[in-house]
Amino acid sequence: MKYILTTLFIILFITTSSAQTTGRIDGGAGAAFGIGGRGTTDPFLAKHMTSLRKNDNGFDGNILGSPYLTDDFIKSKIYFGEDYIGDYYIRYNALNSEIEIKETSLPEEEPKRLLANENVRVKYGSRELRFTTYINKKGETKNGFLSIIEQGKNFTLYQRLAVKYSEGKTAVNSMVNDIPSRYAHFVEYYYQKEGVERIDQLATKKSAVLRILEKDERENVGDFLKDERIDLDEEKGLIRTFEYINTLDTES
Repeated sequence: MKYILTTLFIILFITTSSAQTTGRIDGGAGAAFGIGGRGTTDPFLAKHMTSLRKNDNGFDGNILGSPYLTDDFIKSKIYFGEDYIGDYYIRYNALNSEIEIKETSLPEEEPKRLLANENVRVKYGSRELRFTTYINKKGETKNGFLSIIEQGKNFTLYQRLAVKYSEGKTAVNSMVNDIPSRYAHFVEYYYQKEGVERIDQLATKKSAVLRILEKDERENVGDFLKDERIDLDEEKGLIRTFEYINTLDTES
């Protein structure tokens, strides 16, 4: 009996020591992350990632375009609040407004989905993606990733990169061709007034921009748009306009 107890103790000790040495996190959201399904050793990823969602559209080669901004994973910096977490490989699924993440660029590594969190910021290429709540032109409250493209004392201007899936149509007769399914990329803009806890969609029209301003600011901004020949359909024109608006002294 003493020999059996001693043997069991040795086996238990070896198993425990091995788990502590590897440092692998086998439970939780990050259990299947990594190459070959191994658990991740990264505590941030173990807490803030989960499996990719299945998409009904299939993402196959028969669909024109891509749901991603870029099909490749791009090395990006992740922050939690003001704290730098580390560099990871990121691919942004603009169709689902999801960030896919990997620890390495190796093709055999299985990507995961970064859980939505308002404290997480991702420096992705030339933009910084932030998860937030916004209101679209239909008045619907949505959640997703926006990028700040201008920020000042009066307004913050956001850009939303999005993708729409359009179902294809079979030709009704031999005289016309089938219409293939496709992913169409588009851009939306949103604004947040200083001191107001909501983000609203902004149409890229002169009347829409003037409408969000105080009455005493509208004439100044209208003159600026005319004198500078600003084209609000171009992003650089929209940014220049909000840069100017943010120089004005408001009475709000």
